[in-house]
Amino acid sequence: MARCGSGHTAGAEGVTAPRNAKAKYDPEGHVRLGRAILGCLLERPELWEQASGLTAEKFLLSLHSKVFSAIKYLQETGRCADIVSVCAELGEEVEPGDISALVDNAVPENFQAYIRQLHAALRDRKFHLLQERLEKTSTVEDRRGLVSEMQEVLADADGGGRNWRAMFHSWEEFEHLPVLNFAIEGFLQESGVNLIGGLSGHGKTLIMLATCKSLLSGEPLFGTFPVARPADRILYLVPEISGPAFNLRMRLFGLDKYHKDGRFFPRTLSIREQMELSDPRMLEAVKSAQGAHVFLDSVIRFTVGSENDSENARVFSDVLFKLLQAGAASVVGCHHSPKSFQSSDYMSLENILRGSSDFGALISVCWGVRQIDAVHNRIFVQNCKARDFEPCEAFVIEGRPHLDRSGQFQMHARPGEAGELRSYLQQKGGRPPAPDQEGKIEQALEMRGHGKSNREIATALGVSHTTVNKWFWNHDSGKTPDEDLQ
Repeated sequence: MARCGSGHTAGAEGVTAPRNAKAKYDPEGHVRLGRAILGCLLERPELWEQASGLTAEKFLLSLHSKVFSAIKYLQETGRCADIVSVCAELGEEVEPGDISALVDNAVPENFQAYIRQLHAALRDRKFHLLQERLEKTSTVEDRRGLVSEMQEVLADADGGGRNWRAMFHSWEEFEHLPVLNFAIEGFLQESGVNLIGGLSGHGKTLIMLATCKSLLSGEPLFGTFPVARPADRILYLVPEISGPAFNLRMRLFGLDKYHKDGRFFPRTLSIREQMELSDPRMLEAVKSAQGAHVFLDSVIRFTVGSENDSENARVFSDVLFKLLQAGAASVVGCHHSPKSFQSSDYMSLENILRGSSDFGALISVCWGVRQIDAVHNRIFVQNCKARDFEPCEAFVIEGRPHLDRSGQFQMHARPGEAGELRSYLQQKGGRPPAPDQEGKIEQALEMRGHGKSNREIATALGVSHTTVNKWFWNHDSGKTPDEDLQ
């Protein structure tokens, strides 16, 4: 909301008036702020301690004034001013549904910001009304009086440069700020940008969809990371593939039922209309839900210009932060690694994300991924950035055959058991060995001794028959598994 006191031009009788002053005051915005403040007080009655200076007259709607008066009376008489108590206090004077609706979309953590914006709206309204009176006044004396009042409003708006403290958080605001929150404990941080980086075709999208399923179902991610706050809504933007192709992936993870229920909203290449992340409809989709997560698959499709340009990265970060300021619970995206990562045997923030280093600077959490077994779709996952928390150690998840059977990855090597990436990669290139390879080779040799064919052994052990052939060739020629892996 724009405030009086910024962008002034000279007006009648020498008054300094805002440009397009009539457009500065937004009655609908004033009403929304009143609703948000009341919603916060009803949801978190303890916020009343931070409501000093609020009066019923500062709310634009009579309904809001009545509800505030009831809250004030209950608080001052030592009673809890929750929805039930306020409804009982007002009786038939107000519909209970109108009161309970006030908590929708209110974010208690933004309570102090709502109050500041309400005061700005009140100043805008006062200036607006004075300007209307000025236009209807004909005498010089009356004009001087109105101009003087308008100047006082403007002086109050910017403090004449003296109110510098309003530019910063107060102690009261920080005292009541929540602790750092996770939507998925230890994996997905709220109120921040979370990225998954990796080479093309190494499972980034599958991990994104698995994350969506956990957020919507409440089931632990990979059976390990508990969901702290289930999502009210997920906006999944994937402009790289068509609707039919995405539909297959959506059904693989069982997300189609959440699409039908109105909690999962996909947008694919099949929607021809171009859309920017700053589109007002996108911001409204975020604002109208208390816990909306935005998934970008992939991030590069939403940037403008070269990804190596730091200025483009800054512009993109501004767009992401606007989504968070609009109320998004988190922004989650996947991003490609540079091709040079193919020859790396370790992960870091610098080698896992392609493009400008500013991408790494703007995010809160980054997970690097690398497929280490194509047959079983085993993926090595390691944290490459953790802002203000201690991440878990690397782990390995397995997709086959579990995704086809249950729509879930299975944990193959838990945090602390996976070791380092280089231990899975071959020096000669190609697919890395499975962690349990030696045990399977022993089983294969035993099964061969009982007359089983190579294909029967491969089926029983869940590997390809060419892998079994190589095991036997290595064994019979006297080579160790490390000399010629799989």
